[in-house]
Amino acid sequence: MSNDLKIFQVIDSLSVGGSERMSINIYNTLHANNINNHLIVTRKTGPLYNFIEDTKNVHFLDKKNAVDFIAFIKLLKLILKHKPSLIHVHQTSIYWVLIIKIFLPKTTVVWHDHWGFSDLLKDSDRKLIRRFSFLINGVICVNEKIRKWNVKNLKVKEEYIVFIRNYPLLKRIKTNNNNNGSIIVCVANIRDQKDHPNLLKACAILKEDKVDFKLLLVGSLEDIVWVDKVEKMIQDLRLDNEVKLLGAVTEISEILSEANLGVLSSISEGLPVSLLEYGLMGLPVVCTDVGQCKEVLGNGEYGWLVPAKSPKKLAIAIKEALLDKELAINKSIKLKNNIDKNYGAKCFIDSYLGFLKEFN
Repeated sequence: MSNDLKIFQVIDSLSVGGSERMSINIYNTLHANNINNHLIVTRKTGPLYNFIEDTKNVHFLDKKNAVDFIAFIKLLKLILKHKPSLIHVHQTSIYWVLIIKIFLPKTTVVWHDHWGFSDLLKDSDRKLIRRFSFLINGVICVNEKIRKWNVKNLKVKEEYIVFIRNYPLLKRIKTNNNNNGSIIVCVANIRDQKDHPNLLKACAILKEDKVDFKLLLVGSLEDIVWVDKVEKMIQDLRLDNEVKLLGAVTEISEILSEANLGVLSSISEGLPVSLLEYGLMGLPVVCTDVGQCKEVLGNGEYGWLVPAKSPKKLAIAIKEALLDKELAINKSIKLKNNIDKNYGAKCFIDSYLGFLKEFN
């Protein structure tokens, strides 16, 4: 069946983000498995473009706004020219593809729902997608909470709504041998969902407790309001010597290879790719108990889980992870084994291709 497939993925941009990273992971994995697939980028390129193994099937529409007629025609022409078996569309790009579905009703549309605010999702949310969901053939969800919301609220048969785990696909893997260091890394775009203030407050507690550490904040700086808020907080808490804002980083494995601990302080998540990348690199992890993180960390057996919006508990966990090296190494080994076994590319592609059989 896979030899007959021709898959179109549609994504807004190639900026640094979880859904963008997954679109490229899928594109590269399908390419490596000799499955015909194209990546359609509606708006703009970005740092993640450098991770694409073969760019000949990557197309840019240069969409300027939501009603860019020229960009829409480009998309329509690409679909008519290549006649994909199905269109796999990520997050908000779904709306344009649903319009395509109206023009070409035989088009099979699979939506990949990466909704990062899954812990806060209410039945009344996302009115537009609920209204037009009858045009969607299938949904891939990044965690069980999102799947349950889709089953309850979308006009899609339950058997065509599935949870398939995200997976990491780092370009270069290094082993961190500096077990005595104290470099903390947080890979998360600077925006409200990731709750960097929670992490900075925890860092202030660590500093007060005389814990030696350096925190590297890695992620997009596009949300100026939140970047300003984070920068001001760093100054107000007198963390200028301990915290460094790196912005978006092209080669994340280089940063992770120098780190001793991976942290996420989010108020909500789907299934964060950065958490999987921490584990794949052999890092101990401290993470808020949101989204699918508890499953990844084996209910705390493979890392430290703390409640969201609790800087004191976050600080206690970070302190233990930095100071109890034996425990940290033990948890990191278990986490890496869990990710290798349950969150690898093969796990994803087997589940993914099995799901696509439903539409052929």
